[in-house]
Amino acid sequence: MSEKREVYVIGAMRSPIASVSFGGFGPDKVSELPNVSSISSLVPDALATQVLNALFKQISIDPELIDMFVMGSVISQKVEPQMKQAPAKHLIRKILKDRDPKKYPLARTIEKACSTGLMAVWYGAKKILLGKADIVIAGGVDMMSRQPNSVILNGLTDPDTQKLMVVLADEKAQALGFNRESHDEYAFQSYEWAKSHRDDYAGFITQIFLPGNEEPVLKYDEEIDKYKITIERIKRLRPYPNCKIMTILNSSKYGDAAAFVILASSQALKNLKIKPLARLLAFNAHSESGPEDFIIAPAEAVSGALSQANLQPDNIDVYENNEAFPTSSLNLMQKLQIPREKVNPWGGATAHGHPIGATGTLLLVKLISILQKENKRYGTVSVCNAISEATAAVFERL
Repeated sequence: MSEKREVYVIGAMRSPIASVSFGGFGPDKVSELPNVSSISSLVPDALATQVLNALFKQISIDPELIDMFVMGSVISQKVEPQMKQAPAKHLIRKILKDRDPKKYPLARTIEKACSTGLMAVWYGAKKILLGKADIVIAGGVDMMSRQPNSVILNGLTDPDTQKLMVVLADEKAQALGFNRESHDEYAFQSYEWAKSHRDDYAGFITQIFLPGNEEPVLKYDEEIDKYKITIERIKRLRPYPNCKIMTILNSSKYGDAAAFVILASSQALKNLKIKPLARLLAFNAHSESGPEDFIIAPAEAVSGALSQANLQPDNIDVYENNEAFPTSSLNLMQKLQIPREKVNPWGGATAHGHPIGATGTLLLVKLISILQKENKRYGTVSVCNAISEATAAVFERL
């Protein structure tokens, strides 16, 4: 009988998330001026290169052993000139430029709205499970600076209703009975927890440099300290246009970031004699009905993943759920009876930012950071995505 194939995470690295400032206008007005961040002078593959180089320093692997490279991107791959044709292959050829060109790993670019980074990991994991690969690098990169709001908002608009995701989320939150107060309180906790854990990612986060600079320009997630956040300030803000609940402070923010993990099979572990960070136990995708239902889809996606892993909600120590809007986490907590302290315990996208194509992998690196530092065993990563869907995965720290 052949050995059961499993997927392990043996390396994990991310950049800090650069805060993005709107290019001349506020979030309620469409701007044709580029947005900016502290690293917006970098192109996305240059940002990804720095993270990948740090990943290779974290765990030394012979490039000849890498079977596949999977990269997710949403905004950047649609508009950046150097990412318009086979961006994953273009990047890995640059990273492994000293390798025999005939032995470059296969490469794949993934795009699935906000779930992109997690889907990149799952695509790589499937190759291992099917026996088509033993070592895979997977992750995502997106830079929401460098582009005008009109480009980004186009990607955040539902094609059927022509409504922005924030409006759809607001309507669904009201329909579910959630109010502005619950969203503001959740957001304030996210900021507070993010601040208290800002420096807890040692070993899993790399500083980012601009060309010619000896000092790093990006050391930690910038949005956390961008403003002096108080609950009173959050409550004073006006909602977004056509909304009653969602505001700029109780919703996720634009961001620039990259994150990657190295996945390995059981056989690769034996050959490399490496202790893994975590094991993938289950992956699940779920679709709801209407486009506004994307915000509630994570609850069923997580529930299905837990069922596959033969675990109950109480077994999970950490739930990393992308809080594109607090409704997603509030609904998850309500449906699965999860205490607040288990959901995004180091803060979430409300405080950190949501660099769309990188977010799923960022959350996985964050989950591994938490499980390792706090000596926890089980965790989930879940991300809602247009249209009406969500993805979720379960991991065990080893």
